[in-house]
Amino acid sequence: MENTPPPRRRLPPPSSATVTLLLVLFFSLISNDIVSTHAARVNAPAKSDSFTPPDNFLIDCGNSGSTTLPGNRVFLGDQETSKYLSYNGQDIQVSAPEADSKLPSAIYTSALVFESEATYTFHVTRPGWHWIRLHFAPIQNNQRDLRTAKFKVSTSDNLVLIHEFENPPNATSSFNEYLVNVTTERFSIKFEPVQGSVAFVSAIEFVSAPDILIGDVATAVFPKGDYSGLMDVAYQTVYRLNVGGPTITAQNDTLGRTWDSDKQYLDPKVVGSEVSVEPKVISYPDGESPLIAPPVVYATATEMANANVEVPSFNISWKMKVDSSFQYLVRLHFADIVSKSPNDLYFNVYLNGKPAITGLDLSTVAGGLTSAYFADFVINSTMVSGLDPLTVQVGPMNENAGTKNALLNGLEVLKMNNSVGSLDGEFGVDGKKADGSSAVNGTVAAVGFAMMFGAFIGLGAMAVKWKKRPQDWHKSKSFSSWLLPIHAGDTSFMSNSKTSLGSRKSQVFSSTMGLGRYFSFAELQDATNNFDPKEIIGVGGFGNVYIGEIDDGQKVAVKRGNPQSEQGIHEFQTEIQILSKLRHRHLVSLIGYCDENSEMILVYEFMANGPFRDHLYGKGLDHLTWKQSFGYLDPEYFRKQQLTDKSDVYSFGVVLLEALCARPAINPALPREQVNLAEWAMQWKRKGLLDKIIDPTLRHINPESMKKFAEAAEKFARSFISGEFEEENKALKSPVVSTAATDNHAAPVSDNNSPISTSEAGNRTPAEVPVIEEHSGTAMFAQFAALNGR
Repeated sequence: MENTPPPRRRLPPPSSATVTLLLVLFFSLISNDIVSTHAARVNAPAKSDSFTPPDNFLIDCGNSGSTTLPGNRVFLGDQETSKYLSYNGQDIQVSAPEADSKLPSAIYTSALVFESEATYTFHVTRPGWHWIRLHFAPIQNNQRDLRTAKFKVSTSDNLVLIHEFENPPNATSSFNEYLVNVTTERFSIKFEPVQGSVAFVSAIEFVSAPDILIGDVATAVFPKGDYSGLMDVAYQTVYRLNVGGPTITAQNDTLGRTWDSDKQYLDPKVVGSEVSVEPKVISYPDGESPLIAPPVVYATATEMANANVEVPSFNISWKMKVDSSFQYLVRLHFADIVSKSPNDLYFNVYLNGKPAITGLDLSTVAGGLTSAYFADFVINSTMVSGLDPLTVQVGPMNENAGTKNALLNGLEVLKMNNSVGSLDGEFGVDGKKADGSSAVNGTVAAVGFAMMFGAFIGLGAMAVKWKKRPQDWHKSKSFSSWLLPIHAGDTSFMSNSKTSLGSRKSQVFSSTMGLGRYFSFAELQDATNNFDPKEIIGVGGFGNVYIGEIDDGQKVAVKRGNPQSEQGIHEFQTEIQILSKLRHRHLVSLIGYCDENSEMILVYEFMANGPFRDHLYGKGLDHLTWKQSFGYLDPEYFRKQQLTDKSDVYSFGVVLLEALCARPAINPALPREQVNLAEWAMQWKRKGLLDKIIDPTLRHINPESMKKFAEAAEKFARSFISGEFEEENKALKSPVVSTAATDNHAAPVSDNNSPISTSEAGNRTPAEVPVIEEHSGTAMFAQFAALNGR
């Protein structure tokens, strides 16, 4: 899938306010408030969209009276909001001195303390998105020590907001913001103290949010595709950054949000430079709204700093710590406030090193310069490992397209609830994990200890076995198959019980063994229309290859083993072990396998454009250009079933020669000295006549380019031929007189690529007659050519 900006839901067409907006635009143009060029599409100026929340519950907990914050936001005290609270314990109100300058605002100067379960319940006027904002300040008092308070916060729709609250170290206050899609007439927020502790809260906000805030579809970054169902998810704000500008407080936002400065997350800081324009020049095309982000966010940006080089080539990076056990919705805000003309700025966007957008042209997707645009992406937990940060990067395109620059205006990172409805930790409201297990207790701890003890015993046994290993163990088996055999009896080597395979779900991955995805036989039957002969796309000695579809339409090649095949279960396992380790964008990847009920099925990536060789010879497909090339496994792999560093080197060399000569690496139909492309081509290269055997369609390429290409191919291929084979077969070397001199079926080839007479060949000196060694690649490949392929 191309990395194009994701589509978004369009807003309804403008109402009668359109005329007013056009008048404003007209007078704005007259007064030169908007700077544009003759080629730029000028949108309406910043819309004055305002939103009046149907539900607007603001509670100043622990305060008897009300508190008014900037922006005329009135928080009601306990006396007026007691009707929302259900609590049977002792009323405990604590407050701080009014002059306490360490607290961020007046709503943090008091708190309501709960010794037992307490629930706030609100009547929902209009279902839809709602903000939940919880404010905490562990105020020092003579009644309870709030600094050690531990409690849980959950909602009436079984959503865990806080699994176990703990005050951040050295913090005088804390703030959590959530966005939930409320679908009931009443909505509750429950505080539950841990046994022996208390719960507290300084202020609560339960406020409606506009429907357009989050749509239902975003772009999944890896694997690439659409991610739907966003409206069924609850979110917690982790980061909301005003990139290239100062902090934006709640009263200056269209929805009471706070936007922090991005400076502390820019890494390294020297690569970015801040830029800004007047907020009034920011425009919002159809599908955008100031409710998504205010003009002041789009009016600032961080662009590439001046590197004092002619062609700058670096990325601007923002790094943020996140919890790797959750998925995240990442929203990026853009507005081209740096270009002088449209279609001059093209850049790439990356999330954790994966391409999110390639060649972003803001003036096109946003409809003009200084126009607001945002894009939503979902990052799954597999892209965030351990304590590694979430990384957002923008950088210029390598192509010669427009100005070398890149920018970002705003960034939001929202945590998505997990499968048990939690936004904090792995346990749901009922204390159960996604796998059905309960929270850790004494019994579980004992079992865990026993498992740990058993693991130590197992490691000890492995150490003993390793110490007693035979000296020649590496010649017959790989490390993993010798020390940790992956097959036992007739069961699946992914499971100890054959009876469990039929019901096994394919979403189980063998991450510890790294063998790819396990498919049930029923799944592959469904993917291939019950292995319909019409779906066959290839046939070999191993069996048939079918085209299939898995999951949401992903096409795959399904290779099903034939019971009469010469390949057995051991070879099947070896193939999985080897191929599962090969991961490269130029190699077909093994996705998974199925060994249910003695089946031997491998699932590969589907090559929509066919194999590389079909574009070089034999299929009549379009010729590849000189700038387009991939890889093979070397003969040593076929002989020993072992991959080495030299295998990769040899493979690349052979493919270079295939691309150059447009012929197979091995062709048993040719005379013996020509069977092995690598050896045959190297003979012509040594004579300086390689240009005589290259693909005719490449005859007019740059000679210097072909020379470098051929030299590279020679180095890669000969490093194997003259290395591994010569070392192993030094004692076995025995020059054999070529049969080309006496065999009419194996005529040598002249410099002009045409057969020569046997008498002419017989008059050649020994140096001119190709010598084929008994253990050379040609001889070995000739043996393989007689075997059934896979």
